[in-house]
Amino acid sequence: MSLNTLLSVIILVSFIVTVVLAVGSYTAYKLREKRRPRRAPAPLEDAIYFERYVHRTAAGEP
Repeated sequence: MSLNTLLSVIILVSFIVTVVLAVGSYTAYKLREKRRPRRAPAPLEDAIYFERYVHRTAAGEP
């Protein structure tokens, strides 16, 4: 077996293994995503992190 053939086989095998691992990991991700319970979305009425700031003079106070 010549060096070119050996290197070609190594590249081909590594490519095939990479594709198989990618498909396997994507399948595992999708299965895990289906199994995870969905959380209800938070109500959008209230601000969770921020509170509106009103300056005292704008609110009518001295």
